[in-house]
Amino acid sequence: MAVKKNFIVKSGIEVADSATIGGVFTASGIVYPTSDGVANDVMKTNGSGALSFGKLAISDLDDVNLTSLEDQGLLVYDSATSKWIASNDLVSQDITSDGGFY
Repeated sequence: MAVKKNFIVKSGIEVADSATIGGVFTASGIVYPTSDGVANDVMKTNGSGALSFGKLAISDLDDVNLTSLEDQGLLVYDSATSKWIASNDLVSQDITSDGGFY
């Protein structure tokens, strides 16, 4: 007979194999989804600690100035500023064969 009990870990817990969580999983105030998304979904937050799966839309890049982006222009990630930059000039971009698309 299974007995339902709560327990408190006071100095850490280590899982040496796999763990299965049934129901809602919350870690450090972040609530994880209870089911998987569909193909090509990304995990998103609502800003209040709840994660969910959904599509990434161009509107999610609200800090990108898209008004200057021309047909077949590029969105380039600038790691120095942690922002996406709209670029129409392929020559100035550093495109490498590091496993990404080029």
